[in-house]
Amino acid sequence: MKKTRENDQLTLAGTEEEEILGRLNDRVEKAIATIQELRKERDTLRRQLDDATSRLQEQGDAAERASTLEEDNERFKRERGEIRDRIESILGNLEALEETEG
Repeated sequence: MKKTRENDQLTLAGTEEEEILGRLNDRVEKAIATIQELRKERDTLRRQLDDATSRLQEQGDAAERASTLEEDNERFKRERGEIRDRIESILGNLEALEETEG
């Protein structure tokens, strides 16, 4: 009878170990699945960050170009005003010459 008790205890102990190992295996599989999911999320977030960084750089470049265009426009307006003033001065001189000749 003693052997039966020992066998029963060994069987019971073996069953407990199998149960513990099974639960541990389930937890490891869940952890692996979670890690894989987190890696996918990380990769997606990295792509989104890269895209956002690129768009931000493009916007910065566009803003810089717009600023340059605005500066050019102001310079052209000033130059046009100066040219107009010179033409008016030349026309005034020509009219003065015509009046003195006539």
